Amino acid sequence: MNNETKKGKLVPELRFPGFEGDWEMKRLGEIADRCNFRNKDKAETRVLTNSATEGVVDQNAYFDKDIAVKENTDNYHIVDRDDFVYNPRISTSAPVGPISRNKLGRGIMSPLYSVFRFKSENIDYLEHFFSTTLWHKYLKQVANYGARFDRMAISTEDFYAMPIFVPSLPEQQKIAECLSSVDDLIQAEADQLQALKDHKKGLMQQLFPQEGETTPKLRFPGFKEEWEEKKLGEVFKRITRKNKENNKNVLTISAQYGLVSQIDFFNKSVAAADVTGYYLLEKGDFAYNKSSSSGNPVGVIKPLKMYDKGVVSTLYICFRCNNPASISFWEQYFNAGCLDAEIRTIAQEGARNHGLLNVPTSDFFTLTIIAPSLPEQQKIADCFSSLDEGIAAQQEKVEALKEHKKGLMQKLFPNLQ
Repeated sequence: MNNETKKGKLVPELRFPGFEGDWEMKRLGEIADRCNFRNKDKAETRVLTNSATEGVVDQNAYFDKDIAVKENTDNYHIVDRDDFVYNPRISTSAPVGPISRNKLGRGIMSPLYSVFRFKSENIDYLEHFFSTTLWHKYLKQVANYGARFDRMAISTEDFYAMPIFVPSLPEQQKIAECLSSVDDLIQAEADQLQALKDHKKGLMQQLFPQEGETTPKLRFPGFKEEWEEKKLGEVFKRITRKNKENNKNVLTISAQYGLVSQIDFFNKSVAAADVTGYYLLEKGDFAYNKSSSSGNPVGVIKPLKMYDKGVVSTLYICFRCNNPASISFWEQYFNAGCLDAEIRTIAQEGARNHGLLNVPTSDFFTLTIIAPSLPEQQKIADCFSSLDEGIAAQQEKVEALKEHKKGLMQKLFPNLQ
């Protein structure tokens, strides 16, 4: 590939050999047809949606339920394979809403979406084009946010006047092939990452007793004794120490990353200005977030690992392991969901709590936990720690490839700054 920079010209920094000259700016309406076919006879029942992170997905499979009422879908768009869909709902990952290509086949989509079909341009190239931000500035200029601040309001006329930057068809094909090959590599590494996560999940089901069992299916050599039942309050001590030192490292619990700084996680602090009433945690202390979510119906328990100290909301139940040598074992125990069935026996969801479970603290520390001897605990913890290191390394590999693609795209498309 050749480096070519021409100030003021509509050309990318990086080009494939044999391609010269300016790219063209075309309006979306010139190269695409608006698709306005409606599901009048309700013949189509497969409802699709356009996710900011996953693209076009089957609504039922994505949300594990039907959001649309099938009886009211006569005004929905009929979409075919390779149609493009614009969802005007904005989010952190899609600041002007996503435009995605439908690769799933025929279905129907909300009338709030815009659906269009390209006439002759390379749709693989255009799929990559819409993953850039080259079209964002225009939509922000013509949008009217109105009362719905979470949704872009754009007239049909303005939407189809959107500028699209295109080289010749052969160059479109080269760019598409290059970026698609990177996508294939990212997907292969992501599949490997998922395989490692699935392996760990399966191993957890073997190395920890399942509900109603007192020993696991799989044991390390030399260990035969039954695991011992205890009350959680016998193994852990509740933490109620307040933040009298005014520590400003406010933490939140992420199911994926554990206890993390709000500033790192949200890019801002969402806590009150005065956090002296928060609980102060030290490295190795545990916190239980009672908020129910789709992946964690009874909430999440995580230890503090990333910082020496931090503070959390008093809505969390916090506790410390009496034996520091057992911290890693209990981290994996909670990750495996071994306490979930016990929590369900005492948890209730209040109608006004928005998913925050009502778990009485006094009842929480009476829950039954089950554990082997300390040597077996350490064997189990070491096994999963090794797996976690492999998962983290694979995750870094995926992220590095994504960053590589991001940098490549910045050079393969014109810089309009």
